[in-house]
Amino acid sequence: SARAGHSEHQTGLAVDINDLEQTFADTPEGEWLRNRSWEFGYILRYPKGKEKITGYDYEPWHFRYLGPELAENIYWMGITYDEYYVRFLGDPLLQDEI
Repeated sequence: SARAGHSEHQTGLAVDINDLEQTFADTPEGEWLRNRSWEFGYILRYPKGKEKITGYDYEPWHFRYLGPELAENIYWMGITYDEYYVRFLGDPLLQDEI
């Protein structure tokens, strides 16, 4: 959960889909979203196994809109938005941290 004033939901670009159970990822809907959301410009924002990179617990229900092109790149590269940002948009000095 984000600290007060730091939630992506405040940007209007993030959405929680379905319930707040981690078992959502194992449902047909969760699997479909995980594998197809990029086609509509969304990414799974806090994927499993990337907690140290994102700074958030795994949230299989939390999707972030980035636009179709960026979402597709991130999906096929198999990286998080944080990793993409540092590699391609951010401060090169932070690359060693990810």
